[in-house]
Amino acid sequence: MDRRSLPWKKKSSDKTASEKPAALIVESASAPSDSTEPKVDQGKQEIKKPKYVQISVESYSHLTGLEDQVKSLEEQVSGLEDEVKDLNEKLAAAQSEMTNKENLVKQHAKVAEEAVSGDVPY
Repeated sequence: MDRRSLPWKKKSSDKTASEKPAALIVESASAPSDSTEPKVDQGKQEIKKPKYVQISVESYSHLTGLEDQVKSLEEQVSGLEDEVKDLNEKLAAAQSEMTNKENLVKQHAKVAEEAVSGDVPY
């Protein structure tokens, strides 16, 4: 009879392969979980997803152009926000000046009314 191993017995290469996931389980349990580490679930190792995508040169140049547009638009937005801030300050100053002038007009009107009625104190 042939000295082949029985199908239910593990080969030495299978033993080392089965020991590796167990070691990963122990390491992942003791180490804090990161999204970069492969996750082991019930002795099966999931495939680690790459953090990059391969794109064509045309797509890359198009995306780079869009990034440049975004940067220029962000600069325009910040410039317009500064302009709005300056205009709000000018508006507040003009409103304050208008309120002061209205109060002065009311005071002059009161003085003129008193002068016409003859109630001017000497």
